[in-house]
Amino acid sequence: MFSHEWKRILDEIISFSEESNIWFRGHASEKYTLDSGLFRTSVSDINELINMETQLFNYYKNLGYMLHGEENVWNQLYSMQHHGVKTRLLDWTESFSVALYFAVESWKSSDNATIWLLKPMQLNKLSRDTENVISPNKINYLDIYKEKDLRSFAIFPIKNSKRIMAQHGVFTIQGNSHLPLEKEFNGALAERNILKRIVLPPSVRTDAEQFLKLNGVNTFSMFPDLPGLSSYINKICMPY
Repeated sequence: MFSHEWKRILDEIISFSEESNIWFRGHASEKYTLDSGLFRTSVSDINELINMETQLFNYYKNLGYMLHGEENVWNQLYSMQHHGVKTRLLDWTESFSVALYFAVESWKSSDNATIWLLKPMQLNKLSRDTENVISPNKINYLDIYKEKDLRSFAIFPIKNSKRIMAQHGVFTIQGNSHLPLEKEFNGALAERNILKRIVLPPSVRTDAEQFLKLNGVNTFSMFPDLPGLSSYINKICMPY
């Protein structure tokens, strides 16, 4: 049976999601902030960061064109994110189970893990004055990331890869305040019940693992390709 603590956590998530579509993000430690890969670098000056972002984009476009063949700017950005180039995309998912998987996968027994909950339409109302999750093809990324007053907003990407499909992937675009999402807008996201952090103590790890097992969530379901299959086989055949 699931513990009362785990049931309380699930109830808290359900309560937050009432009458609103929500997104999830899992962290293996509560010390991690809601920063994209680009903003986890040591570059502190926003002008230098934007210049570096331009270089990353152009190098990937020009040097890798024979490999990715992308003409669409957003599709190239998704490809960069997928293959590990630093971008201002922050991964979220529409599935609690997916977020939980990423929290559990690297969870150290002594740390608290975290599940973040986000109401994307309310975020966009605050940052872009629209109550919709933005379709990225309606805006020009090459112009927008250079806006000095850019604030984080949510986008619904084209599901153009098996992994983004399996992981129910969605993104936020990080703004140029150089603050993690939880500190952006002067902390108003938490105050307005748009963003919420759920802390998972080590005492519920067994509950979390059992929940994932019951929902058929594993390495291969998250990464439906040969590397994902290989990792999954190693885990089930060589657990130690």
